[in-house]
Amino acid sequence: MSEQNFPALYDRLNPAQRTAVDTIYGPVMVIAGPGTGKTQIIALRTANLLRQSGIDADNILITTFTEAGVLSIKKRLLETIGQEAYRVTVSTIHSFCNDVIQTAPEKFLAFRAARPIDEIEQIEILESLLDTGHYEVLVSDYGKYYYLTTIRDRIAKLKQE
Repeated sequence: MSEQNFPALYDRLNPAQRTAVDTIYGPVMVIAGPGTGKTQIIALRTANLLRQSGIDADNILITTFTEAGVLSIKKRLLETIGQEAYRVTVSTIHSFCNDVIQTAPEKFLAFRAARPIDEIEQIEILESLLDTGHYEVLVSDYGKYYYLTTIRDRIAKLKQE
């Protein structure tokens, strides 16, 4: 592991952040807004786990909600622990769950028929939501379904971000 970055980065943490990084066993919950150092805490805690516990990097899983989060964490891990970062699994929660299902399909027999919905089904669901009347702000003067594809595309963009 690359040790040169750890002390300098660790010294910049506040006491609460240090507690999160120093906790080796058990869960840690960090609740903070954008730009407050959550990704840094994840990278430093991972480095600390590797330094102090003898855990193999192949046995560490980090999940996040977005692909952008995955890329950010991978980049920070690489800066913090060097090449060992490539052995740490970082994925979205959805991707991790899908990998589990693909790896052990026999455990998910009840869900074998499950599949992602297609574009037509997405539009049908959005239509049914607009039909409830609870989303009048999304309805155009040109028609109730005028913004359907825009809504669907914005949801897809939000998921990606």
